[in-house]
Amino acid sequence: MSVTPHAPVGHVVVGVDGSPGALSAVTQATLEAANRGLPLEIVAAWTLPEDGQLDSYVGQVRREAEEATEAAVAHAQALHPQVWTIGRVRRGAAHEVLLACAEHASLVVVGSRGHGRMAGLLLGSVSLSVAAYTLCPLLVVRGEHDPSPAVDGGPEGLVVVGVEGADCRPAVEAAYEEAQLRHLRVCALNALPPVTPAPIGLPAPALESLAAASALRRDALDTWTAAPRAKHPEIESQVRLVREGAGRALVEASREADLVVLAAHRRTARFGTRLGRVSHTVLHHAHAPVLLVPVD
Repeated sequence: MSVTPHAPVGHVVVGVDGSPGALSAVTQATLEAANRGLPLEIVAAWTLPEDGQLDSYVGQVRREAEEATEAAVAHAQALHPQVWTIGRVRRGAAHEVLLACAEHASLVVVGSRGHGRMAGLLLGSVSLSVAAYTLCPLLVVRGEHDPSPAVDGGPEGLVVVGVEGADCRPAVEAAYEEAQLRHLRVCALNALPPVTPAPIGLPAPALESLAAASALRRDALDTWTAAPRAKHPEIESQVRLVREGAGRALVEASREADLVVLAAHRRTARFGTRLGRVSHTVLHHAHAPVLLVPVD
């Protein structure tokens, strides 16, 4: 294992804790680093026990962290030997360790489930804290998707990006960049308020009003995605309107997607900045990896 005091600026960071989910995250992170031509930093965190049992316990937990990191580094190097990979074991709270490593990173990758006595770095309170505060994109590895192959020279796979408004442009741009890296299509999805039909059906004026609202929203969606589409004319893309909750719509769309991209809108709550309900829903229930892109 190659260990250095500092990782290069603009690298990929992945958290591990010795679980199978962490190894899946390492696999994805290694692929991301290879596609981007960036170094890979693999990080494990460990903390002091709260029950006062220090000596042998601390040594064992730290050894477990070191072994998990070494195994992850070996796994990454076996997958892509050309990717410069380093391993780091750091003492501290898991989310603080990962956030510190993310300060100079281009991408942070975490898995969806973890375990063990080490400070877990997989999806849960730790990763949700990272998602809420990191200033770089966060990729949460979910589902059992394999990269979709090209068919007849064209892409079969799909990147789904949720678009709520013009401020989602960073996420849309990221979706097109990911589609270019992965040779996939892009679908920009916008959720309109759901409609509950009257018992005898909606009257004609109401139907006309709904149709007009949908047309206006489709025009807006075309405008919100115009710049990334113009920048990547080679990427096949579409816009899609649905009348249901945004979280539910994105989770359902993720069944056929290779990647879901979301703008990470942060809101100021009583106990600090938090992610919105849609992000929580998609992070916990998506059937494909989820890329969160911070939006100021």
